[in-house]
Amino acid sequence: MLGPLLVIFLLPLSTATDVEFGTEILDEFITVKDVELEFTQGLPENRLINIGKSYTMTCSIKGPAPMNLYIVHDRIATYKKRKRMLAVQTIYDPEKPNELSVVYSISSVQQKHDGIYRCKAESIDGQAVVSVGDLRVVDPCQNVECGFREQCVNMRGSGVCTCNYECPDPAEDDAICVDGTTFSSMCHVMRTECRLGAMLDGEKEAGSCPDTTRITEASCSLMGEGHVTKFNGDFFTFKGNCPYKMIEDSRKGQFVVYARYQACGTNDAGNCLRSVTMYVDRVYGFSLERGWLINDNGKSRNVGNGETINLGGSAITLSRVGKTLVGTVVNKGITFYYDGLNYFKVKVPFDYVESVDDFRGFCGQIPTDYMPSTGRDVSAFDVDMPALSSSSVCEPQFGSSSDTSCDDNSKDIRAALSSTAGECPVSLDLFVARATEDVCGCALGDNINYCYCNVAYSYKEECRQAGFEISVSEELCEKSFHQDAFREEGLSYRRRNWFKSY
Repeated sequence: MLGPLLVIFLLPLSTATDVEFGTEILDEFITVKDVELEFTQGLPENRLINIGKSYTMTCSIKGPAPMNLYIVHDRIATYKKRKRMLAVQTIYDPEKPNELSVVYSISSVQQKHDGIYRCKAESIDGQAVVSVGDLRVVDPCQNVECGFREQCVNMRGSGVCTCNYECPDPAEDDAICVDGTTFSSMCHVMRTECRLGAMLDGEKEAGSCPDTTRITEASCSLMGEGHVTKFNGDFFTFKGNCPYKMIEDSRKGQFVVYARYQACGTNDAGNCLRSVTMYVDRVYGFSLERGWLINDNGKSRNVGNGETINLGGSAITLSRVGKTLVGTVVNKGITFYYDGLNYFKVKVPFDYVESVDDFRGFCGQIPTDYMPSTGRDVSAFDVDMPALSSSSVCEPQFGSSSDTSCDDNSKDIRAALSSTAGECPVSLDLFVARATEDVCGCALGDNINYCYCNVAYSYKEECRQAGFEISVSEELCEKSFHQDAFREEGLSYRRRNWFKSY
C-alpha cells in the first residue's frame, strides 16, 4: 500500500526586478501593507547661500519598507550626461522600519554647487515621490563697496573689506620701483598703500630698482652683543636677561622660536645668547644651546662636522658646516643657522607667508609686498619683545652700551674685515658698525678680540650663505676661537668630542 503522496504544484511566478534593490519581488506571495510613501521633510524650495558657507540639506520619508532614498544634483547629471547620486549620510532606525532619512553636507559652498537638487524616494510597491529644491549660490562680495585701496575678501562666507587680500603670483617683469624700494607687482604697491592709508611718495617705475636682487625669502638674525636684524630689514640693539619670543607663526602656532639671553662677562655687563628653543606644529620642541649642544626633548645630542641627524620624526634635519649648525624645518622650507655662540639666523620663504599678519615676535612681520633691504635703526622706538616672564629683570634695554669716550676704531675694523672679504657681496657697513660698538663696550676685560670676533664670524657665515667662503684673520681671531670661548665659560667642550672636527 502506498504511503501518503506529497504533491508539489509549480505555479508560474510573476517576477519584477528592481534595479535599485537588486532583489526579485514575488507579487503572488508577498503582501505589502497599504502605506502611502510621503515626505516628512523635503528639500527647501528656494535657498540663497554665500560662497564659503557650510550647508546641509536633509530629506526624510515614511512609507512601506524597504525604501530607497537619494539626492541628485541636476548640474552634475547634465555635465556627466547621466544621473549621479550624491554621497549622502543615510539615517535608518531598525525600530522604525517605515522611516528613512538622508543628509547631504557641503563644508564650503562653491559656485559648482549652484542648481536644482532632487530628493527621490522609491518604495518596494512601486511608489515614487520627488522633492525639488533650488540652491542659489551668491558671491558675498557682490556689490560691496570698500575703502581706499581695500578689496572685499570672502572670509568663511562673509564679505569683508581688508588690505590683506591676495595678489597673483608675480612674474619677474611685474616688479615696480618706488623711491628706491622694489615691490613685487602693482598689486603689492596698492596693498601697501592700503595699509598706509595713503599713496606712496615717489614715482612708480616699471621694473626692479637699480642694484636690487630679487629674493625669495625673508630672514631675521641675531649676532654680537644683542644685535637684531628684523624680517623687514630694520635693526636694533638690546640687552636682556630672559627668553624672548623671537618668531611666532600666528596661524595656530605652527612655528615658534624663543631666544634666551643672559647677562655674561665681567660684572655681568655682557649680553650672551644662551639658547634658542623652537616648537614645530605645536607638537615637537627642541633647543640649541650654547656650545653646540642639542637638547632633543631632554636628551643631549650633538652632530659632527659634515654629519646630518633627524629630529622629531624627521620633521627637522640638522647638520654642521664648520662652526655652524644648519637646520631645516622640512615641511615648511624654513632654514636656520647657529654658530654655538651669539649668531643665530632664520630664513622663511615668501611662499610660506600668506598675510602680513601671519608672523609676530621681536623679528616683526614678514613683508608680503616689497623686498626686505637694509633698513633703519629702530633701537629708539618701542620694539615689542614679549618675554616668558613679566619680571622686571626681563625688561630689555635698547640701544648700544658702548663707552662714548671710546676711541673711534671703525676704520681699523673695516680694514680688518675688508682684508678677508674678497668678493663677498654682503655689505660690510652694518657689521663694521656693530663690531665697533661691541669693542667699545666690551665687558670681557682684556679679551677685547672676543667682542670683535663674534661679529667677524657672523660676517663670515653670511658670506658662506651667499656662496663665498672667506677666512677670518687669525691674527685677531684664533682658529680655536669657539673652543676657547666655550672653555672660558665652563662648557665641557672636550667631553663632547667636538674638538676632533677641527
